Amino acid sequence: MIKKRNIIYSILILAGFIIILNSLSSMFFLRADFTEDKRYTLDRSTKRILSEVKKPIIITLYISDDLPPDVNRTVQDLKNLLTEYNHYSSKKIDFEYINPNKNQELEQEAAEAGIHAVPLEIRQKDQLKVQRVFLGMVIQVGDKSEVIPLIKPGIAMEYTLSTLIKRLTIKDKAQIGYITGHGEPELEAIEQVISELSVLYDIKPIHLLSEPDLSQYKSLMLIAPLASISSTQLGRLDNYLAKGGSLMIAMERVRGMLNDGIGVSVSTGLEKWLEKKGLYVEDSFVVDKQCGTVTVKQQGYFSIPQQVNFPFLPVVSHFENHSITDGIETLILQFASPINFVGDTTLQYKPLAYTSKISGKLRAPISFNIGRSWRTKDFLYPDLTLAATLKGPMGKGTAEGRICVIGDGDFIVNGIGQNKISIQKDNINFFANAVDWLSDDSGLMSLRTKGISSRPLNGLSDTKVFFIKYFNFLIPLLVLIAYGLIRFKRRSIRRTKRMRSGFIK
Repeated sequence: MIKKRNIIYSILILAGFIIILNSLSSMFFLRADFTEDKRYTLDRSTKRILSEVKKPIIITLYISDDLPPDVNRTVQDLKNLLTEYNHYSSKKIDFEYINPNKNQELEQEAAEAGIHAVPLEIRQKDQLKVQRVFLGMVIQVGDKSEVIPLIKPGIAMEYTLSTLIKRLTIKDKAQIGYITGHGEPELEAIEQVISELSVLYDIKPIHLLSEPDLSQYKSLMLIAPLASISSTQLGRLDNYLAKGGSLMIAMERVRGMLNDGIGVSVSTGLEKWLEKKGLYVEDSFVVDKQCGTVTVKQQGYFSIPQQVNFPFLPVVSHFENHSITDGIETLILQFASPINFVGDTTLQYKPLAYTSKISGKLRAPISFNIGRSWRTKDFLYPDLTLAATLKGPMGKGTAEGRICVIGDGDFIVNGIGQNKISIQKDNINFFANAVDWLSDDSGLMSLRTKGISSRPLNGLSDTKVFFIKYFNFLIPLLVLIAYGLIRFKRRSIRRTKRMRSGFIK
């Protein structure tokens, strides 16, 4: 009887402990993340966005049941992520899970929300069949909503979710001025970076002569000007910086025209204005052994496209530690120019990005030769600075002005129409991070690059390549020859012993 009572008491104590543990888990959120890149830990930008949420957020997930294991794992990770979002938003997020495959009404509801079924191959009992599944979600705040029509397995959802929540909850966006009137690209030609910046900012095209008040803009952007900028307009920039303004410059100091086979310098007056500030952008073309390729057609009976390394397209992977470069792994530039600091200690100069150890520069004008044989003497200037920041009092005022310059005006230009291209993500992230830093706003800087994990192989010098090549070729031969000599020597010794008188085997 006593034994039975003790068992009952133990069960009651265990049940009570479980109830208390569940109560505590609903009050406090704890999650251990042992991954190297902390993929299951919310970024500080996400936590800040969620802490600023005032209105309730309704998230409706239209997801089918009986999904394959890899897809189901993605869905489960998303559900765990949403639970964590709910915790950091102080329980302001409500979830609803709907399986549109249940009936026609739910399927119609998903379609009206902008989520449609996608075909998915599923293997069951050694048979492969195609099943229509739904993998989408709707985020709603008040009367505004955003749709994710397809949750793709393997992608990082945190950035997408946080960006959409920020877009739905932000009230007054800061204004960013986009300077025009000097041959700069149209907004349509830089749509990737505009789309990224539009989450936090309103981008407004402006002209320096007609804009009445520049102080209303958090920062200004000047991208690839080609025409002359008057002293009056540069004077307005001086006044803006003297009052604590910020300026992002993607500078086209040299211009490569491959169709004409020449490269020329570009003079707009901006280069002299920057030099007075302490930033000297050379009218030289950077060449780098670590570079991109161009496609050429090999002449002959058949025209065969061939990829050729083109050192005028530097691939940048060497960065200084800075909030702008946080998480940036690779920038792809074209016809870039080096930057040097020629100012004094009253301003803080910070290089951001460098060329590789095997790089050089060629003074404009030059002629391009795709088939040129590059030699060591062409790469005598390692670690050239390609992007930098400058901050401090600029002009008569004591307010801190900020400038960020990159020596390539086209690195974020998509183009228009048939010439439109897709710019790699790190180029966009770098520019957007720079605008955030200039605007004194942490924005989405640390979140933009989370989950990006490119791990390129380290480059090798020609000397190392030569050594490895012949080491792999010669060592097996030398080992084989050495083994043959050792066996020959042993047999010779054995033969000599047998020839001696009195030898007994």
